Amino acid sequence: MEYKKVKLSECCKSISDGDHLPPPKSQSGVPFITISNIDGDNQINFNGTMFVPDSYYDSLSEEKKARIGDILYSVVGSFGKPVFIDFDKRFVFQRHIAIFKPNDKVNSRYLYYVMLNPDFYYIADKMAIGAAQRTITLNSLRNTTVNLHDIAMQNAIVDVLSCIDKKIQCNNKINDNLSYQSDMVA
Repeated sequence: MEYKKVKLSECCKSISDGDHLPPPKSQSGVPFITISNIDGDNQINFNGTMFVPDSYYDSLSEEKKARIGDILYSVVGSFGKPVFIDFDKRFVFQRHIAIFKPNDKVNSRYLYYVMLNPDFYYIADKMAIGAAQRTITLNSLRNTTVNLHDIAMQNAIVDVLSCIDKKIQCNNKINDNLSYQSDMVA
C-alpha cells in the first residue's frame, strides 16, 4: 500500500488545546471534562463532570470547541488517549487535552485510528517531556509525521475498522447486560 509521510499539522486545520485559564465553576451549564473523563474505550464519560456557564463556552474560539469529526488527545500525565467526536454536544475540556480539527486531506476517523495505533503511542512516549507529569507539547504533535494513504484507501480502512468497533461496542453492551442480569438474579 502506498502512502506518504506527512506532519500532523498538514492533516489538520488546527491543533490546539483547552483554555489555559481556570474555568469559572457553575452548578449547571456546559460540562467540563478532564482526562479522567476519558474511559478505557476511548469515549467521554460525562458522569460526574463539573460545569461551566454557557457564557464561558460561548466566549471560546472555534478551535477550542469540539465538533463532530474532531479528535481529542490527552497530552499530560495519562497521555496518549485519543477520542473521536461522533456526537453533537457542547462541552469544554481542560488544557491537558489537545484538539485536532482534521482538514479535507484526511478522513478524520482514519486519523483517529492512526492515533489509536500502539506505534503512535510509542512515538508520543518518546516525545513526552518531564518527570513527575510527562507532557507532549502541541508543537511536538504538530511536527509528528504519520503515514497518510490516499483518501480512497483511508475510507476503506475506516470502513473495516469501524465495523470492528461497532461489534466490540455491541459485545460490551451484551456483557454489561449479562452482568446486570446476573446481579439481579443473585
